This record gives sequence, C-alpha cells and structure tokens, in this order.
Amino acid sequence: MNIYKQIINEIKKNDKIIITTHVRADGDCVGSAIGLREMIKHTFKGKDVKASYEYVDYLKFLGRCDEIEDSEFENALVISVDNAELSRANDKRIEKASKIIKIDHHPNVNPFGYINFVEDEKSSCAEIIFDLFLKLPRRKISIKGLEAIYTGMMTDTGFLKYKSVTGDTFKKIGLLYDFGVDGTKIRNTLDEISIEELRLKGYVFEHMESTPNGVLYAIITPEIREKYNVEYDEASNMVGALSNVEGHPIWVLVNEYKPDEIRCRVRSLEIPINEVARNFGGGGHKNASGIVVKDYETVNKILNALDELLKN
Repeated sequence: MNIYKQIINEIKKNDKIIITTHVRADGDCVGSAIGLREMIKHTFKGKDVKASYEYVDYLKFLGRCDEIEDSEFENALVISVDNAELSRANDKRIEKASKIIKIDHHPNVNPFGYINFVEDEKSSCAEIIFDLFLKLPRRKISIKGLEAIYTGMMTDTGFLKYKSVTGDTFKKIGLLYDFGVDGTKIRNTLDEISIEELRLKGYVFEHMESTPNGVLYAIITPEIREKYNVEYDEASNMVGALSNVEGHPIWVLVNEYKPDEIRCRVRSLEIPINEVARNFGGGGHKNASGIVVKDYETVNKILNALDELLKN
C-alpha cells in the first residue's frame, strides 16, 4: 500500500480530525491546512474536521481558523502539515493526540508521527496536499479549499520563480485554474500593500547594508515597526524587497520580535544556506531558511558565516 492510500485510509477510519501547522504561519501552512480541511469535509461527509493555524493579516481573505476545545485533541487524528519539527507546532495541544500524521516538504531532519510523509523535493506542502486530493477516487472540495492550495503553492515558490518549481508544478497550477481558481484575483490580493508598508519598504531600501562579499541585509526593530505603524508579519514580508539585487546572491531580513527573540529570514538565489541556518539552531530549505537568536552578537556571527560562504 502506498503512503497516499495509507493516509486516505486513516482519514476514512477517524471521525474526528484536527489539522495543525507550524508557528509563525505563512501562506503554505495556512493554505495546506485549509485545503486539507475542505477536501476532507466535502469528500468524506460526516467527518468532524477542524484546522488550527495562526492568524496572518495578509492571508485574512482565506478565513480564520476553527475554535477547538482542549478535550477534542485526546481522541482525534491529528495531521500536521508543513511542519518540520514537533517542537515547532503552532498548537502545543498536539502532544495530547494519540495519533499524528506528518505531511511536509522540509528536509526530514526530525521525523515524528506514526505516518511520517515527507517529500522534500516538492515546491510546497500545498502541492503535496493537492496530490493527495487528485488521488481521491471520488474527490470533492470547495472553491475556498482550492484557493487556499493555490495560495500555498504560489507563496512558497515566490510566485513560481524558485528552483523547487517543476513542470509538474505548472501543470497543477493549470488544473487549479481549470477547477475555477481566479489566480489574478488572489495575486492582486497578495500583492496589495498599505501606505505604511510602502513607507517601511523605503526605510529598508535606505538602511540596507552589505557584508564585504555581498550578503545584503536589513534590520527592523520594534521601534521601527511602531514608527511606521506596521505589524510584525507585514514587516517580515520585507525580505522580498532585498531580493534580486545584482552582486548580492544572499540576503537576510533581521526582524526583532522582542529583545531576546531576533528572527532572521535568510534567502539565496543558488547557494544553499540551510546548513548555515542549522548551525545556528534554525533550518528550512536550501534557498529559504529561518533562524531565531537571542542577541545581535549572534546575528553578526550569522552574517559572517554567510559572508564566508559567499567568499568560498
């Protein structure tokens, strides 16, 4: 029995299903969770299926998560999507679950769950969820679920420009269009930016710096976010403002969440940077990783390590 059939059989066997994601939600984890919930709800009638994920303002068009009581986790099948490590689960009540299935596309450094399904060559977890949907013999899903899957695939591929994208990814995007997804509407919604964010982007352009060998970086503090009236999540999206600058194939957005929690979003064009991220307690993909540290001394060490990577 292949792993897709295993997962489908487990969904059939369990009447109570809860879907969780990783902390610091993004388009892929939210899109995967909603897409899977809508797929199960409409294909397998009578299932009590709920999704737990953190609210992100720029994804509000997809809807808010479900309210879930503590007791519901005890006898539920929990499906963790787009989460590489159990410790990074957005909902810590996952530990109460008797059965966990992991569906993910990050490097499988920390396996968990009695079914551990990881395809790290896939462009997004949402693409795996769509694969699961296509393998259902009598599949049904709402347009909301399809839009969520599309959002997950598009945001986690940088709108189809990352190296993880394959011809098969494009075919699936085409199918989503055929099934009724309005990609233009969603792209326009995701591209929308407030005046405050635009002004913050100007600050990033004015204050970005470079290491000797070409690591481009910018630092955003809580004071700067307050000055420009921009929330943390919107500020984190400024990592894209540093991309595709000639002579700077690695870029980093340092977004200080609070004094002892400084979050670094590391990106690159070709050079794998996830090993550096792992060395500092972070992780992620070869060209998109994250690191959380406690002080700027460690931030400088990360920048130096990335600079040395470019030098070599």
